[in-house]
Amino acid sequence: MDGNQQKVEANVLLLGAENVGKSALTVRFLTRRFIGEYGDIESIYSHIDKIDGREISFNIWDSLYPQSCETTESISEKQLQWADGVILVYSICDRSSFEVVRQQVQLIRQMGKERGPNVEVGLDFCKAQVKVLESC
Repeated sequence: MDGNQQKVEANVLLLGAENVGKSALTVRFLTRRFIGEYGDIESIYSHIDKIDGREISFNIWDSLYPQSCETTESISEKQLQWADGVILVYSICDRSSFEVVRQQVQLIRQMGKERGPNVEVGLDFCKAQVKVLESC
């Protein structure tokens, strides 16, 4: 890396319902491939990539979704303080997972933490394609 360039670090929080593909999306970004099985493990992954000639260190918090999204506990204050950006993931094969994302957006707004762009990603694993459906 050039001595004049600052190292850029981005903390990205992945939110969404259970079994929508948050881990698959993370693994795809990190390794450029999909794997078949994912466990119920909340993890923070680190990855360095070069974008437009700049080295960027990504920290990706692959979050677990609790059984109930009716409380603010589904998104913690700690997660939102840590994150520079949020990616909201849902399955286009499961309408209820989209409703979870809508609830999570409302919780983020209620917690007063909406400070940058959120990206909603709809995943269609029925056809093994990833489609970005909307960007806020």
